[in-house]
This record gives sequence, C-alpha cells and structure tokens, in this order.
Amino acid sequence: MTDARDMLFTPVNVAGLRLRNRFVMAPMTRNFSPGGVPSDGVAAYYRRRVEADVG
Repeated sequence: MTDARDMLFTPVNVAGLRLRNRFVMAPMTRNFSPGGVPSDGVAAYYRRRVEADVG
C-alpha cells in the first residue's frame, strides 16, 4: 500500500485539469483586489507561486 505522504506528491486529474501534486491553495488575495478586480500585483503573486510549484 502506498504511504499517504507519497500520495500528496502524485499527479491527479480534477475536473479535467491535470495537477502535478495534491497541494492546493485557497484564493487569498481578495483584500488586495478592490472591487473584486485583481491587480498586476495579484497576478505577480500567483505567478511566483506557480513558478515555485506551489498551489
């Protein structure tokens, strides 16, 4: 049987989207998006997360 910790790093398909691992992040930038419109800073934040393979 596979160790549960190993499963966290296994790719998975969710609603047709292929994810490299099973770590997810909640959208945490609502306070930085006045009127619900994300700024360039918000896009840069998520870009850094993706480049680091987080979320």
